[in-house]
Amino acid sequence: MINDVQVEALLHEDVPHGDLTTMTMGIADRPGIMAFVTRNDSVVAGVEEAAAVLRRLGLEMDVCHRSGDVLLPKTLVLQARGPAGLLHCGWKVAQNLLEYCSGIATRTQDMVVKGRAVNPHLQIAATRKNFPGTKSLSAKAVLAGGGIIHRLGLSETFLLFDNHHNFFSSPSQLFAAVTAARRKLPEKKICVEVKNIDDALHFAQAGAHVLQFDKNSPEELKEWVPRIRERHPAIVIAAAGGVNTDNVENYARTGIDLVVTSWIYFGKPADIAVTIHAN
Repeated sequence: MINDVQVEALLHEDVPHGDLTTMTMGIADRPGIMAFVTRNDSVVAGVEEAAAVLRRLGLEMDVCHRSGDVLLPKTLVLQARGPAGLLHCGWKVAQNLLEYCSGIATRTQDMVVKGRAVNPHLQIAATRKNFPGTKSLSAKAVLAGGGIIHRLGLSETFLLFDNHHNFFSSPSQLFAAVTAARRKLPEKKICVEVKNIDDALHFAQAGAHVLQFDKNSPEELKEWVPRIRERHPAIVIAAAGGVNTDNVENYARTGIDLVVTSWIYFGKPADIAVTIHAN
């Protein structure tokens, strides 16, 4: 959940000096009620954060659902009561939080449902390619939709990319370094990005726990996954790069363990209707 400093920053960004319209019209102090209602099937997220923004303004809150709830259209998510000026000050900040977070959560659930219909054990893992400054909100939205977090940042996860390879003079030196890394980090998973079956087998032999195939087709993975599992049955195999709701079922059929994706972050926000009226 976002902290008090973040709540203050969100409000200051949108309403640094109050709502000019309600003050000018002379209605700022009139009591009112504001309702947030779904327009479509949605997995809601950001509910607690939206409520925190409205509470910071001193509004009374009725929180009807929580992040992760699957809601039908025309479902009341939350409502706030208080002066019209304060209701309008919190309106768009709270709506934006709900809509963007719920959009991510809904897309995540779509991928989870489609993928697991084919492979019941498939995990949908979100990358750290979220819009800068939104990591906490994005991660919570992914979890609300039934996904998991691939890596929160560089500090807690070992993931070897091609760019790391360029600092080794030979493949043997690279594979030896991976073997050494596994000994140095006994509590961490050694994850390696690969692009072909040969590299995958070499890294698996060197001690990698997770092989992450990047931008390989389902047809390639369908051929490679059984070959890898025959030699390394406990290894985790992931597919990354270009996986979305249109093709997740094809990737799930290959026998991989997880999909690594940033697709869920980018798309249309959920549609949350907001009405404000006198109380």
